[in-house]
Amino acid sequence: MNYVVESYENYKEEDRLTTNNARKIEFIITTRVLDEVIDAESKILDCAAGTGVYAFWLADKGHDVTATDITPRHIDIINQTLKTKKYSMNTAVLDATDMSCFADDTFDVVVNTEPFYHLLVEQMKEKQGVTEKLKAENQMLWGKMNNIIACAEEIVVRELVYA
Repeated sequence: MNYVVESYENYKEEDRLTTNNARKIEFIITTRVLDEVIDAESKILDCAAGTGVYAFWLADKGHDVTATDITPRHIDIINQTLKTKKYSMNTAVLDATDMSCFADDTFDVVVNTEPFYHLLVEQMKEKQGVTEKLKAENQMLWGKMNNIIACAEEIVVRELVYA
C-alpha cells in the first residue's frame, strides 16, 4: 500500500471535493445517501477518511466519529482542523484493509469511500501486466490503464454503492 501513501502525500486531497462541479456533486450525493441510511447519533468509523470531509460532516451532525486513514498527512490535517471544533474525534493512521484493532460491533456504521477502488486497480493492473516498466517502454499498451480505472470505478459503483 506504499504507492497509495506516496501518491496521497503529494496530492491535495483536502481540495478534491471542491475543485470542480462533478466532485461537488459527488459530495452532495454521498451526503444525501448517508443522511438517508445513518440513524441519528450513530457511532461511525470513517476508515478511509482522507482529510476528513465526510468525517467532519458526520461529526457536525452529532455523530460520534472515529477517522482513520493510511496517509499520515491526512490525519495531521484532521487533527489540525479538530482544534477549531467544539467536539473531539478519535483519529489514527491505519490501513483500511486491517481494522482488527477494533472489536466487532464497535461501530454502528463504517464509511469506506475509497480503499476498495485502489485495491481493485492494483489487482487489475497486476492481472493484466500493466507495470511502471510497461509505462516507460510502451505508452500505447500503458493506455490499458484508462480501461482498468474505468472498470474499477464501475465495479465499485455497481457492487458497493448500489448493491
